[in-house]
Amino acid sequence: MRPRPLDSPWQTWAVAAALVLGGLGCFASGVLWVTRSLFQDIEQELRRNDVHRLVLRTAEAMPRVAEQLGTPLTSSFLTLRAHDGATPHGGRVDFDLTVQGPRGRGVLEAHVDYTRETWTLRELVLRPEAGDSMAIPAGGSTPALPPD
Repeated sequence: MRPRPLDSPWQTWAVAAALVLGGLGCFASGVLWVTRSLFQDIEQELRRNDVHRLVLRTAEAMPRVAEQLGTPLTSSFLTLRAHDGATPHGGRVDFDLTVQGPRGRGVLEAHVDYTRETWTLRELVLRPEAGDSMAIPAGGSTPALPPD
């Protein structure tokens, strides 16, 4: 059976545009999947190495945080913002940790450096739901577990 010829040049362009858009959609989906997979691996490492607990303990130790949110703090969501694995020996991870205490909720913005041996908290900022953001002195560290 012979293929049916297209009736107008617009149909030719529509078919070409549909193929191009479909290809771009598949490419974009692949990029998103790879990016999400990389971020998910880093999030799992942060939780496996108890870096989120280091952030919680540091925040709870500050009287201003205890006054604003209360203690103990619990965390619900860890959202990775940036990951810089500049060298094979370490890098930097920036993430947000959603927290809640008896008096309120907020987000802890954490900036963490890591090496093969340790995770070091470099900067911590609390953004409470009600009130102004506050910088929290940081500097603690937690040992890094060996890779699985």
